[in-house]
Amino acid sequence: MRIDLHCHTKKTKSGDNKNRTVSPDMFRCKIESADVKIVAITNHNAFDLEQYNNLKTVVEDICQVWPGVEIDVNGESRYHLIVIVKPDEVERFHENVKNLFYNEKPDDSFHTIEEVYNAFKEHDAIFIPHFHDKKPAISENDKRKLMETVEDSARVFIEPRNHRTLGVLANKDLSVLIGSDVQDWREYEKCTFADLRLPVASFSEFLLLARRDKNVVKTLLNKKEPINLIGQPHRSVNLELTLYPDVNIIFGPKGTGKTEIIKSLYNDMVKRGKTCKKYIASERNENFADLMKVSDMELDLSKVNASPCEEELKTVLEWNDHNPTDIIKYFDWYNTKSNSNNKKRMRITEALHDNYTKDKRYDNHKDDLDSITNACDIINSVDIKEYFSSTEEERFKTMLKSLHEKIRVKRRNDVMQELSSKFTNLFIDRIKSIADKISDTVSRPSTIGLMPYAKNRFALYKAVTTILNNLSCDECNEKKRIGSLDKNGDIFINYKYRMLCQDSLTVEFPKYKITDLRILKEAFEHIQQNIFDSDISINVEKIKNKCNEISLKSIKPFLGISKQIVDKDGKEYAPSNGEKGILLLERMLHEDADAYFLDEPELGMGNSFIDTDIRPLISSIAKRRKYVIVATHNANIAVRTLPYVSIYRSYENGEYKTYIGNPFDDQLVNIFDSEDVKSWAEESMHSLEGGKEAFYERKDIYESKDH
Repeated sequence: MRIDLHCHTKKTKSGDNKNRTVSPDMFRCKIESADVKIVAITNHNAFDLEQYNNLKTVVEDICQVWPGVEIDVNGESRYHLIVIVKPDEVERFHENVKNLFYNEKPDDSFHTIEEVYNAFKEHDAIFIPHFHDKKPAISENDKRKLMETVEDSARVFIEPRNHRTLGVLANKDLSVLIGSDVQDWREYEKCTFADLRLPVASFSEFLLLARRDKNVVKTLLNKKEPINLIGQPHRSVNLELTLYPDVNIIFGPKGTGKTEIIKSLYNDMVKRGKTCKKYIASERNENFADLMKVSDMELDLSKVNASPCEEELKTVLEWNDHNPTDIIKYFDWYNTKSNSNNKKRMRITEALHDNYTKDKRYDNHKDDLDSITNACDIINSVDIKEYFSSTEEERFKTMLKSLHEKIRVKRRNDVMQELSSKFTNLFIDRIKSIADKISDTVSRPSTIGLMPYAKNRFALYKAVTTILNNLSCDECNEKKRIGSLDKNGDIFINYKYRMLCQDSLTVEFPKYKITDLRILKEAFEHIQQNIFDSDISINVEKIKNKCNEISLKSIKPFLGISKQIVDKDGKEYAPSNGEKGILLLERMLHEDADAYFLDEPELGMGNSFIDTDIRPLISSIAKRRKYVIVATHNANIAVRTLPYVSIYRSYENGEYKTYIGNPFDDQLVNIFDSEDVKSWAEESMHSLEGGKEAFYERKDIYESKDH
């Protein structure tokens, strides 16, 4: 839930940007564009009741508007302090603001903290001073004085300049918020906003949440409908854990079973029918190796614009040589011609075969008949009356029937001509055989055989050439982004498809031996180059035997598949172990699922990457009401994501304990002993930050870099 508790709507001081003044129409447009759900109007040393009411009215269906003011305060040093009150008290608040700044100009107005507090103490107000790098900032002494002056310290927040400083300061004793401090309403949506992890319906509910009221926290948490799962740090131990469709953190010392809990929760969630993604840092090398396997790649010849060549391969496998008629048969015919006078009168024994040639559209007619027959079957299954009138239906059926009949006639004529030639030639050969048998003669050969020989060889040549052409298609490379690395930018998996070539590797052909494929390709090449050699049948036989041996019926197995990791320029890249983890984790978090399980995602990764890339991804997934369960030692993940649930595993005095709680009520309760309660902030600081001393030491280091 995005909120903005530092929002200017008009220019009040001479140094203010004139574009701070906003019209009601622009106000609504920008609030909606920025998806802000709560906005506090906090102009410098002034409150315009009329403008407040106008702006509140224009966005009342999309956003809460709270009244406030930003005051120049005199203390140890001058600083800005924001005061915000309940919308129900806006009239009284307006009067109190007028009284505080009576006869004062915004540029010249300065007040002490006591004056400010006395002016608004009758309100249940919240106070937000600029702090640290947000100038003009409150000093440590003035902050201490403010905390002492305001009776309820839960109503005091501090506002740093940016999220980095916020991350350092967000601890048990500091409530931190960032507002837009908008300078130019034309760019309002580009401002920095705070995200309220638990959505509140009113100012009063916000205050109760700030005070960590247990009932309010529980009510707000349960709006997301939790689920109970069984976690097992050991097979003999069952922990019933309540998880939310948001960020859920498991933390604690090493050796307390966090990884086992993550895995068991994953299994339980899968059993419930949820789509789950899992990242276990210790298994990243194995998982990356699995990612690079080609099992998800299909032998798809269309990738390289090749065809399977099933018919061409069938032609080769069924091919038998057809030699020309042996000249000795002509000598035998000539030498036995005079052996039978009766045979001389049988002129048919001198007949030659009919040289039948297929119509050039023979195959087309066959395919067309199959197609129209299938089409008619499909059309007959459609209720045409729903789409055509009776006249249209009749005309359509008539035309379809006519087309079917005309194609059938063409196909019938083709078959009749083919069979007529075949039977004629069979009849001629049969008569000659009978005549030769009873007359002790040899009939004239029915054909020289040169034409069938040539046609047969050309058919083989054509089939082999088509196969080799398809084996020579250009390779295909498809890049799919898997993540990015700081120094190298976007990183991709390159899916490579290429036909068998000189550079092919054994690993590219997981189902066939590359040596078998090379033998076949060499045989095809030999046939193409020596099509009229007398020993061509030897290579054809080699192909037949090898294809039968490996059950090859198309050239699909000649397609090699492989994967490589490449950079944005397509150059191969070898990621380190840590980089493998980065790529796997980022890839997983960009996939859609119901639940995400992460075990030590920070392992081998820089803290900067975790904070600037992974943490925002986790938070954005949680906003979509997805379950994110993370076992971690990293404070940026465990603390800055403000988890709905924190599960703390400890090992004390020889005993394992499990605590569950959240940062909103600052409690961790032993799931088996409700009297055993720990502070969420204390345990987080100790387990994740290395203790309070280390935490503040880092805070000082971070702050020093801004000077």
